[in-house]
Amino acid sequence: MGSGSSIPTCPKNFDQRDFAAIQRLYDDLDTNGDFVVESHEVAQIAEIHTTNKLSSLRQQEVAEINKRTLMTEDVQRRLNNEISAIKSSCNCKIQSVTNQRQSELVANQNRIDAKVDELRSETKLYETASVSERQNMFIAAVSKNDKLSFVEFFKYMRKRTDNLKVVYPNYYLQ
Repeated sequence: MGSGSSIPTCPKNFDQRDFAAIQRLYDDLDTNGDFVVESHEVAQIAEIHTTNKLSSLRQQEVAEINKRTLMTEDVQRRLNNEISAIKSSCNCKIQSVTNQRQSELVANQNRIDAKVDELRSETKLYETASVSERQNMFIAAVSKNDKLSFVEFFKYMRKRTDNLKVVYPNYYLQ
């Protein structure tokens, strides 16, 4: 029986019939009993071995391709999750900044609106003032501590020299 000198026994949990077939094939490899496997003795099993090996290689190839596909999908999924987290974080930051700027805008608009209301109120006060009230408002604008002040009068008039031409037209004709 083949090149071995001891008789193998069937392992536990292995089919006895399959084990016997394996023994027979092993014995058939050395049909003439010279303990050398010759090419004609191996031809059939070599074809089966080649077919099995090709099948195994193809299965391994498919398994590796599947592994690559799964890995690629997993990496893409993780990337998408990270991108989503970043976008979510950015969206939160964008919303926070938007809210802050909107709040600042509303505060500034309210401040400007209040100033416009104040200016309109003052405009109405000047528009509706009597001659006497207008004189009192002018005196108040050029006075300090309720007393006419040249310093305050000069501060007021230095940017209004065109008004002097209206008050003293002949003076500027010379």
